[in-house]
Amino acid sequence: MKKPLGKKTLSYVKDILLEKTSSEYNEILEVYLSQGRYQLCTSGAVYSYEDKYVNFLNTFNSLDWDKLNIERVLVLGLGLASVPQMLEQRFDKEFEYYAVEIDPEIIRLANKYILSDLKSPIQIFEMDAEIFVEISDEMFDMIIIDIFDNNVVPEKFESKEFLQKTAQLLSDEGIVLFNRLNINDKTYQKTMDYNEKVFKEIFPFAKSIFIKDNIILCNKDDIWLEK
Repeated sequence: MKKPLGKKTLSYVKDILLEKTSSEYNEILEVYLSQGRYQLCTSGAVYSYEDKYVNFLNTFNSLDWDKLNIERVLVLGLGLASVPQMLEQRFDKEFEYYAVEIDPEIIRLANKYILSDLKSPIQIFEMDAEIFVEISDEMFDMIIIDIFDNNVVPEKFESKEFLQKTAQLLSDEGIVLFNRLNINDKTYQKTMDYNEKVFKEIFPFAKSIFIKDNIILCNKDDIWLEK
């Protein structure tokens, strides 16, 4: 959806509320124009923010893309489709996307504000990500796990069983990027415990990427640019 020029300019001064709605899964869903970008917010978290969704922007900037062979990407947790938008428009990547999102209202908003402007092929599955990884027999070269209920990763997506099922959908040289919280000592410790007790059991060469209020867990430590 093309941004109105006047509102886009004004959004660099103050956030502009474009739409407020709700769903069975999210009591509050608000779309803002902020800093010239569409931003999707719930009562307790920012779900999408175009290329200012810095946890993934910085992660993608740090990847050594020459070491990767990616054609198919699975996104668990769609939001306003910041991930495919960034990869297409900021990184000039041509991938095929599968996106899993349980909330039909979020899917509607993503279609309205972002997806109609993308060239990349995107198949959207309106379903629980836990069920998707259980029943899918597709293989993917990159899997993004970005699932939150406001600012909490639901417990079932922290289970070893869920991660094992997800890993079975990964191609031989594929990568997993799991977005986690790091907003205080409690969430930091929870992520580190999960990393040691679950993530590294399945992916022993895992790497943690610390970005502002998030930690991205990756299954590989040899695909990153030298700093």
